[in-house]
Amino acid sequence: MKLIDNWKQAWKLKSVQVGALSAFFYVLMYAAFELLWLFGSNFPQFWAAIPQELKELLPHSWVLWLGFLNNVLSIFSRLKYQPELHEPLLDEFSIQPLAKIPTNDLAWMVEAKKHIGLRENTSKTAHNPVILKWLKSLGAWWAEDETPWCGVFVAHCLRIAGVKYPKHWYRALDYVNYGTKLTKPAYGCVAIKTRKGGGHVCFVVGRDSKTGKLVCLGGNQGNAVSYALYAESEFQEFRWYGMTSQPASHRYNLPIMQGVTATQVSEA
Repeated sequence: MKLIDNWKQAWKLKSVQVGALSAFFYVLMYAAFELLWLFGSNFPQFWAAIPQELKELLPHSWVLWLGFLNNVLSIFSRLKYQPELHEPLLDEFSIQPLAKIPTNDLAWMVEAKKHIGLRENTSKTAHNPVILKWLKSLGAWWAEDETPWCGVFVAHCLRIAGVKYPKHWYRALDYVNYGTKLTKPAYGCVAIKTRKGGGHVCFVVGRDSKTGKLVCLGGNQGNAVSYALYAESEFQEFRWYGMTSQPASHRYNLPIMQGVTATQVSEA
């Protein structure tokens, strides 16, 4: 974690404030009691008004009373919320398990499937906090989910898997400038297509059992992370972004899937 590196940050902590103020009052009251003890005899009327028992305890009683006061203040200071003064070096999306769980799936596809059903906030007055975290971790200069975010989703999944992604990851059509071009789709490859006003990018996950269309998993498909059906001819290119320059041969045997009915999802 990021340590507190200056006194202004430290002073925000109630425990620090109480400790500092207690120390100040310790010194102040100690000085007052000492002056009273040393010079009280010079003020006969005032000195005579102090009970003899208190006079005998005076040199030591300040320790007891201030100790009691400090304990009370410390208890109350802990009841108040303490602000966080550090920031995690890793966000929740970049923390990886210490031991990899055995799987035949691709790391970026595992991450992509975790977010199926995640939707943008269409109210335009609030935004999905998960999408905002993706934007922040990727270094975006905007913080809202109204801007088409299909490229954001793909870049996030690749980043989590430790795979290089395009420099202009927010621009769907820039995905044709990186990775390896494939002659046909493979499971986990990135599919890029043009649309009115821009482009769209998603992952190929299978083939529909009824129509033979590609089943693709992407962000901002119907304003959500979802599956959608596309004709293979709709895509401009298929690109491999894996750790290797080419996908394993069995990745070309696309899983046969059923139950996906979305064929005209919004991508804008």
